[in-house]
Amino acid sequence: MCPRWCPPRSPRRWPSASTPLEPHHPRGTAAAGESVIHEVIAMSLMITDECINCDVCEPECPNDAISPGEEIYVIDPGLCTECVGHFDEPQCQQVCPVDCIPLDPNRPETKEQLLKKYHLITAA
Repeated sequence: MCPRWCPPRSPRRWPSASTPLEPHHPRGTAAAGESVIHEVIAMSLMITDECINCDVCEPECPNDAISPGEEIYVIDPGLCTECVGHFDEPQCQQVCPVDCIPLDPNRPETKEQLLKKYHLITAA
C-alpha cells in the first residue's frame, strides 16, 4: 500500500475525514506486489450516536432508507445510495444540524455499485 496519501481531490472521505481515499501512486505505477485502488470508494451512510432525533433527515431521503430506530434514526444500507441517481450530494448530510451522518466504513461500495443499487430500487 502507498506509504503516503495524495491531497484530497474529492469531497469523499473516510468517516474520520482525515484520510483521502485515493492512493499516492498514479495509475499503473505501484511497486510489484502492491495493489492500487483506481476507483474512488463510496459507502452507504450511517447515523452516529450524536443524532438528536430532530426528524430532519428522514423526509429528505429519496430511497426511504432512513427510519426511526430504538434510540436514534437508522439508515438501511440496502436502500442507501448516498442519493446517487437522485442528487449530487447525500441530502441527509446536507440538512443534518449536528453532522452525525458520516460514511459507513463497514460498507464500502463504488459509485457504480451505488448506481446499480439505485436502478434496482427504482425499478421495483
